[in-house]
Amino acid sequence: MLKLFRFLKPKFWLIIIIFLMIGAQSFSQLMLPSLMGEIVANITGPTGADNSFILRKGLEMMAYAGATIIIAFATSIGISYVGAYFGKKLRAEVFKKVLSFSPGDYDRIGTASLMTRTTNDVEMVQTVVVMGLRIMVMSPIIMAIAIVQVLRTDVQLAIILAFSIPLIIITIIILFAIAMPLFKKLQIAIDEVTKVLRASLTGVRVVRAFNQEEKEKERFAKVNRYQANLIIKVGRTMSFASPLISIFFDLTYFAIFLFGFAIIDGTANDARLDNILVTSQYAMHIMMSFLMFSMLLINIPRAGVSARRINEVLETKVDIVDPEVPHSENKGEVGHVRFEDVTFTFPDSKIPTLQNITFDAKPGQVTAIIGSTGSGKSSIINLIPRFYDVSKGRVLVDNVDVRDYTQKDLRDKIGFVPQQALLFSGTIRDNMHFGKPDGSDEEIRAALEVAQAARFVARKENGYDAEVSQGGKNFSGGQKQRLAIARALVKKPEIYIFDDSFSALDFKTDIRLRTALKEYTKTASVIIVAQRVSSIMDADNILVLNEGKIVGQGKHQELLKKCQVYQEIVFSQMDESEIKRTLEIKKQVLLSEGGDE
Repeated sequence: MLKLFRFLKPKFWLIIIIFLMIGAQSFSQLMLPSLMGEIVANITGPTGADNSFILRKGLEMMAYAGATIIIAFATSIGISYVGAYFGKKLRAEVFKKVLSFSPGDYDRIGTASLMTRTTNDVEMVQTVVVMGLRIMVMSPIIMAIAIVQVLRTDVQLAIILAFSIPLIIITIIILFAIAMPLFKKLQIAIDEVTKVLRASLTGVRVVRAFNQEEKEKERFAKVNRYQANLIIKVGRTMSFASPLISIFFDLTYFAIFLFGFAIIDGTANDARLDNILVTSQYAMHIMMSFLMFSMLLINIPRAGVSARRINEVLETKVDIVDPEVPHSENKGEVGHVRFEDVTFTFPDSKIPTLQNITFDAKPGQVTAIIGSTGSGKSSIINLIPRFYDVSKGRVLVDNVDVRDYTQKDLRDKIGFVPQQALLFSGTIRDNMHFGKPDGSDEEIRAALEVAQAARFVARKENGYDAEVSQGGKNFSGGQKQRLAIARALVKKPEIYIFDDSFSALDFKTDIRLRTALKEYTKTASVIIVAQRVSSIMDADNILVLNEGKIVGQGKHQELLKKCQVYQEIVFSQMDESEIKRTLEIKKQVLLSEGGDE
């Protein structure tokens, strides 16, 4: 956990002030037993009670008590501020680190675990920091001052504390050792609950469609029950702390009076009575300090586990890093993508996903990639924005290896439309600005027109400011795809990548969109991954993949004659008459005006 304290460095000055205030609070608090002892001594003294002395000391006690309250209030404000700052800073650093992860890094840790670490684990560490700022300073100060005062008051009675304090420390150490493994298991259990809950909520439609509600309830109940059992075990273990310390406190309190009256002196003289009362008060402060400390220790093991999990994220060595000397701005050809004998193997696999891939995607041309499921289509396009690094060969953008660009510079050149159209909560305008924050309404309108989304956006009550729910769930699949395409078009990059981004569109909309797209992107490279042959028939270059290798490359008519795999794909989707009819429909759509969405 100490590694995380580096994030408190900017507030070090405030922490010093808090420590000084806590010291002052502890001192003023511990002055009360001493002043009370003086009052008792005056009352029981040989000359009798001195009212003026008692009044003066009483006023001093009130002053110290008032100072304790004021300092405690100011300290609480300072600690709350430091705790809030620490939590904010830590969450920001974890989130920043997570954003730098490659898909492989996400897979290694897991999305559910990353969510827990960013929220639950950070909150746990923040709670301990807030408690620790007060208790870790106050408890030792109070104990140290109280022990010194007891030794000054009566050395014989101090011997009692020499027995009780080690017993308390040993008890805390034993409980700490027992609880630590349980807290490790508990954090893993929280990850499991988050994972199951996230999967069930994300796939709630599928769960209902297959009538699997009961099965999901059982699955969640299992991990929930396991977490509950761990919490009960932890609670049982740590519940011994306060009662045991309370027992030791009561025995210590009893021993002070017992030894003070009967065993040490055998008499109850006035001087001994003063010492007994003062010592008992200081003993109470010592025991209360241990009680506060035990409350902190209940959370320390769990916070320690949380801190290690957070550090694991912060110290993760990301797979994709920027070069030490990045490539400067290219002034030659823009938007040219070239693969040179590329072989790619996923980090957790031994079998190559792609083998010896070589092709060119030039500006002003449409390059399409088609193949059976699992043939490596998406893997190819994931190498261009450098979501993964090649295992062998090179991927060039504008005749520069993508590994020689900074990730920001490389991805600024690319407009990416993923396979699953994902919209962010906010408004349509916010989503359009995602790729280009300063995009004008005119640019947004033009992009929506090309993406065939202008009509349904115009029908929205607030137009561009219409609300978009999380994930775009208030839009249909086709609408989400068109908005995702428009988001990439607003950016006006050098390279457009469409990963099966037309699958939810009807045939006529697909034709209109791709026709408009050709004019809009005429100076850029367009790379399309598709399952549907009709979406790529007019591409300038079609790559046919099979088991991670290019088995055919060329235009539609060329591949129909010489590529068996392409023929199988085409005729599995349509026969010759359908191909002709598709071409005829395309001509009719292009000649017609208006039409359906």
